[in-house]
Amino acid sequence: MPKHLFQPGNTIGRLGKPKGTRNALDAFAYACALAHVQHNLKEPAPEEYGQTNLWKALEVTLRTSPGEYLRRIGAMLPKEVSLQHTTARELSDEDLSNVIEGIRVRLLEAKEQRALDQASQMRLVEHVQ
Repeated sequence: MPKHLFQPGNTIGRLGKPKGTRNALDAFAYACALAHVQHNLKEPAPEEYGQTNLWKALEVTLRTSPGEYLRRIGAMLPKEVSLQHTTARELSDEDLSNVIEGIRVRLLEAKEQRALDQASQMRLVEHVQ
């Protein structure tokens, strides 16, 4: 064992890891999850994440169990969050319409994808039988 580690007077690591720092796996997982949440279902997956097991697991979870997907994403969020929010009353009619339309588009995309997945599973079952 090297003599220079953990000798009396050594202050490296005395206070532990600084708050807010993440290791490489944490940083990658958060970046991948953020990219997945922001991803448009009709577009191809980002190159840096699309072929990873984490991305694929998030895809399967979103399609098979959207509630579980939300729970898993929520579990990755910090326990204490300070939010700045805008109430619907503060939004202009145009902004409010844009928000509603964005939600509609995302829901329709997810519904179409689930229907495609169910149809492909049915074809697979028919093929197996």
